Amino acid sequence: MKLRTSISRKALLFTAIGGMVGSGWLFGPYFAAKAAGPAAIIAWLLGGMLMLVIALTFAELASSFPAAGGIVRYAELSHGKLTSFTLSWVAWLAAAMVAPIETMAAMQYAADYLPNLAVHVDKTINLTHIGIAVAMALMFIMCIVNYYAVKFFAKSNSIIVSWKLIIPFATILILLIHKFQPSNFFSHGFMPLGWHGILAALPTAGVIFSFIGYSPVIQLAAEAKNPQRTIPFAIIGAIIICILLYCLLEFAYIGALNPEHFSSGWTNLNYKNDAGPIAGIIGAFGIIWFLKILYIDALISPLSTAYIYTTATARMNMAMSHIGFMPQWMQRVNQYSSPWNAILTNFFVGILFFLPFPGWQSMVSFLVSCFVVAYAIGPLSCAALRKSLPQVKRPFKLPFVNFICLSAFYICNLIVYWTGWHVIWKMLLTITLGYLFLLIQQNFREQKINMDIKHGSFIFVYLIGMGVIAYLGSFGGIKLIPFGWDFLVLAIFSIVVFQYAQYAAIKNRDIESLTHINYQLAERKS
Repeated sequence: MKLRTSISRKALLFTAIGGMVGSGWLFGPYFAAKAAGPAAIIAWLLGGMLMLVIALTFAELASSFPAAGGIVRYAELSHGKLTSFTLSWVAWLAAAMVAPIETMAAMQYAADYLPNLAVHVDKTINLTHIGIAVAMALMFIMCIVNYYAVKFFAKSNSIIVSWKLIIPFATILILLIHKFQPSNFFSHGFMPLGWHGILAALPTAGVIFSFIGYSPVIQLAAEAKNPQRTIPFAIIGAIIICILLYCLLEFAYIGALNPEHFSSGWTNLNYKNDAGPIAGIIGAFGIIWFLKILYIDALISPLSTAYIYTTATARMNMAMSHIGFMPQWMQRVNQYSSPWNAILTNFFVGILFFLPFPGWQSMVSFLVSCFVVAYAIGPLSCAALRKSLPQVKRPFKLPFVNFICLSAFYICNLIVYWTGWHVIWKMLLTITLGYLFLLIQQNFREQKINMDIKHGSFIFVYLIGMGVIAYLGSFGGIKLIPFGWDFLVLAIFSIVVFQYAQYAAIKNRDIESLTHINYQLAERKS
């Protein structure tokens, strides 16, 4: 049974917005202010613009090659199976983490009135055993809802996302009206931690995490109506809307703070009920009626984002299974056209992340490093496929494609680098474990997979190089490469790897030979 083409342009736009407006708006302003002070506003603007550049490459890819589990497919199409497995492995794990992260966020807010759900541990908020059990139950309910297919998902998601937009904008209005203090932006300096604080806030404070949420649109591309038009509209439109939302929210949040909350410096920002920072501010204003609404939204916003990713991540399993990276039973869909086996697999993988990452912020940095490394395939594949498949019609076509793709690749590397060495080494270890999984999977296959090592050899240079630069750099490394110079080193490294990847890419693809990838490309030949 095949997936159905049933998702409209509006539903796809709401999917992208729903993926970006989750727990990020509930926690991001607080953690960004701690990392960068009032300059956190710059972090949100910069983060959104950087992710928009990366998203442009996926807008061309997804509109030209709509397929379930897009990131998996693009890597295979341009650079073969080794590259596809490496990047799809980290992208799949990162996507599988979103549901537990968002469910955890809902539990942390609920802990304000159900204290048995979470506990303070070393200045962080971690779920208790009861909190983890409740989170697991909620995740399983989302799986059950997903059993009844994508059409229900598209209809219900539009209603939920409308709510998710109304509440944050209403919160902005309330924060601006009640006790807004312009002096908060300058009393301790607008950029107390300089550019280092702004850049560190991007991956660690939930900024990039919030803008990564357009990923489900890519994974659901094969189920979109008229994907050539709807996908670019959904991705670009959603990012622009969310840039406006998050910048306004941070501006209103900083202005609404009591100066006593950051009297010891922005890094020591704290106040009563800061486990649910937005609710803590509203509660201090005494606006009880809106506080109740906010607590309702603190369940709806994160859980609906988790719901979106529960749906979309299963498409990555299907794509990886189709290539041979996962068992074939991952491709099966039920009578409602829902990949139930993949959904259940992701549920069990997701609950494992509660063990090493029991708190919201501890998950976010690791997820960002994995997701953005996987996103690096966007610019690499976009440039390579322009040369290897020039005959495919491109409804959304980037101008100056090589320059934009190189810039997007550099941005990916910067964001990964800013997560810090303490996160990057864990991500590299995760990829190594992925190779062991692939080796085991190969042993169970009668017909071995040709891994296209010649075309994917650049990936080893890329990953090892990123690890070395992170270790020597100024973001959690030994600071042998000083701050500022590390930007230049990364730029040179990005140019070298980008050119190497273009050289190694599969050349002169025959469009008729790609039926096993299920792109239905023949209809779009010029």
